[in-house]
Amino acid sequence: MQGVEMKENETPRNQEGQPPTRDPKETAQRLDQKADEQEGGSNRARTEDKAREAREGNDKPESGKHRVVGFGG
Repeated sequence: MQGVEMKENETPRNQEGQPPTRDPKETAQRLDQKADEQEGGSNRARTEDKAREAREGNDKPESGKHRVVGFGG
């Protein structure tokens, strides 16, 4: 598998070729659109949660990139 080389001043793009979002409202809109296009219920729910977090903002101490990872045994 070969990666894509970027020019130094080139803006990164997502899988759809879109530039990065500039504010939480735009992020939430893109995530809502992505959730509408997804068929799996679990994926849709996760994407909707991300959109909700983006709309609410990251000024809350409990929000952010916290993930609980459990290991089966």
